[in-house]
Amino acid sequence: MKDGGASPALSIVIPVYNERENIVATLQALEETVPVPHEIFIIYDMDEDTTLEAAATIADRWPHVRFIKNGVARGPSGALRTGFAHARAPWVLVAMADLCDDFTQIPQLLELAGNAQIVCPSRYCPGGQQELGGLKVWAPRTAGFLLKFLTGIATYDPTNSFKLYSIRLLQEIRLKSTVSFSVTLEIVAKAHVLGYTIAEVPTTWRVRKDGKTNFKLWRSLVVYMPWFGVALLRGRFFRLPRPVLGSMFELRPDD
Repeated sequence: MKDGGASPALSIVIPVYNERENIVATLQALEETVPVPHEIFIIYDMDEDTTLEAAATIADRWPHVRFIKNGVARGPSGALRTGFAHARAPWVLVAMADLCDDFTQIPQLLELAGNAQIVCPSRYCPGGQQELGGLKVWAPRTAGFLLKFLTGIATYDPTNSFKLYSIRLLQEIRLKSTVSFSVTLEIVAKAHVLGYTIAEVPTTWRVRKDGKTNFKLWRSLVVYMPWFGVALLRGRFFRLPRPVLGSMFELRPDD
C-alpha cells in the first residue's frame, strides 16, 4: 500500500479463476498506476484455483493484498459481492486479472469520483475501443445502445466490469445477482433508477494474451435480462415514483 500503513482510499476487488499466468503482472500494473493508499482483495472460488500458486510470492511483495475465498455464490458475481463486503475504503474499483483493462485510467477515474457514485469506463461511447470482434462485441454494444435509448442511462457500456463505485452506493442498494457478471449490470441499473450519478469515460479493452476466459456469452445475456428490465422502471416513457423504487431496491435496517 502506498504511504506506508495509511488507511486505504481505494479498495480494489479482483475476481479470479485460474489466472496463474496473469495475477503477478496484474498486481504490478496496479501498483504502477494507483496513486492513492489502497488495499487489494483477490477473490477465488476453489482451493484448487491456480491463482493461489502465486500467493506466497504476492504476500512477500505486496502485504496489502489479501486472498479471500468467495462466500456468496460460485462465480464472478458472488466473488464481487464477497469483495464488496470486505472493502474498507470510500471507493471500490473492480479490476480483472486478464490485463484487458486500461489501468492507466485509474487516476482519471478517481478524479471523477467526487462528482459521481459510479465511474464507468466505456468501450462503446465515442472514443472507446475494443480489440475484439464478433458477437461478444455486438451483443453488449447493442444492449447498451438500447438501454441508453430507452432509459437515458448515463453509459453505453453498463456490462463492463471495470468500474469505480462509491462504497456508500454499494452499502445502500440490495444486491441479488449470483450468476456470471450480472451484478455489474444490476448495480448500474439500480443506481440509475434510484437517481445516483453515473459518469462515463471512453476506454480501450485489449484481448487477453495469456490464460483462458471462462465467460459464457449466452448464459450471461439470459441473466442480464432482469436488470435490463429494472432499468426500464426509470425509462424515457415510463417511470415509477422514487419512493416506490427505493422500497424495492434500497437496503433497510432490518434487511
